[in-house]
Amino acid sequence: MTELIERTKRQMASITGLLPETVSRLDRCEEGWNVGIDMLEHRSIPRTHDLLASFDVALDGDGTIQRWRRTGRFVRCQAQDQ
Repeated sequence: MTELIERTKRQMASITGLLPETVSRLDRCEEGWNVGIDMLEHRSIPRTHDLLASFDVALDGDGTIQRWRRTGRFVRCQAQDQ
């Protein structure tokens, strides 16, 4: 599981050019995996004002990204409703 998460982070960093922050969701599905990941879009001082982007990522059974989309943006100090 850890390897799958780290691979997803590396792939998304390569695709988007952004730094991965956290994986908030990992669900098994028929086609493979669905992952929710937050990426750092803009670093600020203080860090509580960093701009983060949330992505939904679909992986095949081998952990290769098939589809991804940005689902939102938020400032680190803002609470998100799930």
